[in-house]
Amino acid sequence: MTRRIIGGCVAEQRPSGQVSNLLRRSVLTIWLCLASMAPVLATPVPVKNKLPVIPEFTDDLLAQANQSVSSDLGDASSNLVSTPAVSGKTAGQAIIEALEGPILRHSKVGMVAVDLNRGRTIFAYRPNALLNPASVVKLFTGAAALHYLKPEYRFESTVWLQPDKFTGGVLNDHLYIKGGGDPTLVTERLWLWVTELHHLGLREVKGDLIIDESFFDGVRVGPGFDMENTDFAYMAPVGAMSVNFNAVGVHIRPGEKPGAAAVVSVEPDTPYVELDGKVATRRGVGQYLMVGSKAADNKGRQVLRARGWIGADQNPKVIWRKVDNPPLYAGFTLRDMLIRRGIKVGGSVRVGQVPKGAQRFHTFVSRRLSEILDDLNKYSNNLVAEMILKSLGAVVFNEPGSWGNGVEAVQRFLKEEIGVSPDQYLLRNGSGLNDTNRFSAALVVRLLDYIYRTREIAYELIPSLGVSGATGTVRKRLTGDAVHHKVRAKTGTLTGVTALSGYVMSRDRVVVAFTVLVNGLSVSPRRANKAVDQIIEALSSLPLHGGPTTWEPPPKVAKTKAKP
Repeated sequence: MTRRIIGGCVAEQRPSGQVSNLLRRSVLTIWLCLASMAPVLATPVPVKNKLPVIPEFTDDLLAQANQSVSSDLGDASSNLVSTPAVSGKTAGQAIIEALEGPILRHSKVGMVAVDLNRGRTIFAYRPNALLNPASVVKLFTGAAALHYLKPEYRFESTVWLQPDKFTGGVLNDHLYIKGGGDPTLVTERLWLWVTELHHLGLREVKGDLIIDESFFDGVRVGPGFDMENTDFAYMAPVGAMSVNFNAVGVHIRPGEKPGAAAVVSVEPDTPYVELDGKVATRRGVGQYLMVGSKAADNKGRQVLRARGWIGADQNPKVIWRKVDNPPLYAGFTLRDMLIRRGIKVGGSVRVGQVPKGAQRFHTFVSRRLSEILDDLNKYSNNLVAEMILKSLGAVVFNEPGSWGNGVEAVQRFLKEEIGVSPDQYLLRNGSGLNDTNRFSAALVVRLLDYIYRTREIAYELIPSLGVSGATGTVRKRLTGDAVHHKVRAKTGTLTGVTALSGYVMSRDRVVVAFTVLVNGLSVSPRRANKAVDQIIEALSSLPLHGGPTTWEPPPKVAKTKAKP
């Protein structure tokens, strides 16, 4: 049994595959939770003060976006409503203090906060500036997937064989595995899969395991991924048949005594991985470890190299590195699981397609899409985002999933459901990785407003966001009494970029949709996050209305040298 918290309320959900007799009561509980967050859910309130219209961009959108953030982006006051002044500091005043601070003052910032109960803008600062939103892009990927695929969608991985060559538990032919874009296949679930095959009577495969990944196109590295040359796990390539997020864990623990070799191993340990580990054990604690991963010259294996030292009193360390050939990695891992379960495999692993005449022998299904969104949003998993995007393209257009048709599906969703045309933003991938996407804070808040008012999406996507001070990528942020457990948000972090988008409950129990996009940082994102968190704390703890609703920084005065 798992628990999901929505606005301070708790809804129980049984693990995947189990049918709960409390389903209707759980749905009612979630509905009551959202209703308590804002009565507007029960009866939508017309938004009298719409967000600023985003200007059209028709030429080189990326160049214009980069230029726009350094200029005046228009008057946001047309979207603001004058309210009676209140005594004491207001949220608007506190936000201006944060914007004037040393960190945000020298950065490119776009910020919008909207009172969802009244449909009124609380504060807007350069709302139309097209900025890099980093992983906030995952909100668009997830919302489009819930709209087209539906929350109950399950990814299917299938097993195929020639029925006339299967007798007495022995397959005198190849076994075909067709990937269906499941981003959550890990070693534990592979064991469940091969156990189900064992119970179906499969005992031996005379031929090879052939991996069919035709559900996607053959492009493994998407837009933006080519901007960074690294073997870190967050840059793992994409394949329709992927395992363990296309990453290998390198486990390192101290030897028996100082001077002895450290113990280095990999998980999963299959013939696909070649380990070259030479790590020493030193006295005391501490570590200096270098772990690299690259494809072997023949591209059929992955070579992992570990060097350095680890202290004799140091805790064991696990370092994850990407693989370069997802189908072979998945195939060899599955082959190892079959053998461990008592199913012999005489051949090797190779990539191919299911032949005509083959019949489906078994279907292994993933968890529901709504549950997978936790991996997407709470933990900001890039591979999950890109596999969902490609699957979206495959299902919507009934052709092999690609970054092209996946992005087109999201664009169609934004145009048809939110009324935003593709010339108002720049979208190239589903994860927000690197310098490829551009969105305005106003557009992100429009998405948040749509999510909040669309029940079938709100019930699934809002619980997938991290909870301030508790879960996900905001578990160590916003921990003060005023905001602890009162924020549901998606973070975004890149070099020079930090972003935060989501919902916060005000002191008057008003639900506020907010987005803060910060580019051009000269400090670490961690330091910048403190300034961003001040804005969210203001929205949670101070009066929302009655103070300033926008701000323009004072003009820069050119420095002149004094005459001698």
